[in-house]
Amino acid sequence: MSVILTQKYKHLIEKEGFDRVFHIVLSFFPLLMDVIKSGKLVEIVSFGIWELRYKLGLYSKDQYIIFDDSEPFIIKDGDEVGTLDFESFTKNQPFEIKRIQNWKLIYKNSENVIFGCLASDDKVLYGSKDDGKTIYKIKEFERGISSIFVSFENILFVNTWGTLYRSSNLGNSFELSLTLSQEDSYIYHNNGMTEIPSGELLIGEYGNVSKNGVWANLAYIYASSDSGKTWKKSDFLKKKGINKHVHLIKYSKLLNRIVLTDGDNKKKLWLSSNLNNFDLLSHPWQLINRFHIQIGGYTSMVENESKVFLGTDYLGGTNFLVETKDGKKYKKKLIPDPYRRSPIMNLLRRVSKENDEIWAILNNQISSNAKCLLMCSKNGGKSWSRILECDGTKNLILINSAGTKPSNTISIALTSSKIDADDKNGVSYEIRDKNNG
Repeated sequence: MSVILTQKYKHLIEKEGFDRVFHIVLSFFPLLMDVIKSGKLVEIVSFGIWELRYKLGLYSKDQYIIFDDSEPFIIKDGDEVGTLDFESFTKNQPFEIKRIQNWKLIYKNSENVIFGCLASDDKVLYGSKDDGKTIYKIKEFERGISSIFVSFENILFVNTWGTLYRSSNLGNSFELSLTLSQEDSYIYHNNGMTEIPSGELLIGEYGNVSKNGVWANLAYIYASSDSGKTWKKSDFLKKKGINKHVHLIKYSKLLNRIVLTDGDNKKKLWLSSNLNNFDLLSHPWQLINRFHIQIGGYTSMVENESKVFLGTDYLGGTNFLVETKDGKKYKKKLIPDPYRRSPIMNLLRRVSKENDEIWAILNNQISSNAKCLLMCSKNGGKSWSRILECDGTKNLILINSAGTKPSNTISIALTSSKIDADDKNGVSYEIRDKNNG
């Protein structure tokens, strides 16, 4: 469901037992009218079916993700997120968690040069050539930085609200590359910009822009075949009835396809066709899920050598981690309580000395009953270790790193309260192999 509807009726999530049933009955007709007005009827039906199946125990054991026996490090209300002591927690782990620069966003190119912005001032782009030990200022932009991307040609792209800037010399100079359809839309860091083998760059536009009480439709895709100098714009999603924005656009090496997902009401999953002579304006996209209940609208994706992982975006509903090996068959793994209502907001691969790992962050800022979780799989998704857990109404955990290729480090941002546009209190930690310098 949308954030607005979820916030309005979050008391239904907080209630338990008969008290919840009573309030659902009491709120039924107002909720129904709001759902119909917002075009969410199909989605709420899916939510109801998943909820009923979960409550009646109709999901088989092999339909759940499996957690191992390890206990997570729990961030409690009142903890100082900048001084958390992870030493005893990571004693028997192959990795360590160390405090680093207070990165809000961080991107590492193929030569391990870091580009990022700090929580204290996200308008300034910084760089580092010594793994973040020292940083240098590159450029200050007029608006806050929303995402960073570096192409295989080492072309640096910086997205601020509504605009994309391009640098062909890794930050010595910038030029305006693209203006998005709205001044308050942006590109998802790690999931909203991608590159295919031919060198074509693709962007999905995202945002929550309301005009006269109606969401502005930002469901545009952009493509460039000249390293970001010029762009083509496609509105094929809008023509297919998509009413809001693009969640995810990412090239899959395993599938040799572009994975595309949208929101808000339709939540479709699309795969590109053959990528030879790719032309955005005439490309035939394959629709994977005809019906909402088949699950789509993913906000995050990652892949290893054998699987593509996709994370759902059902705030307040039931969330799933979905796997595919071929883009034809999809295996859905249900997230159990108390994390079930937390969308999988980001997925990242870490290649350590010992394992090829998949990391996921599940976040929910609406309900204290639905916990946030940073989790990790060291065996290709067969089982998961719970790493960090918190109450999203008090603290928040974000995977804030991305890169041109899989890294042996992963960066997370922690805050002591909900993140908003004015938040300056975020701190970052790095997860890395022990004895890594």
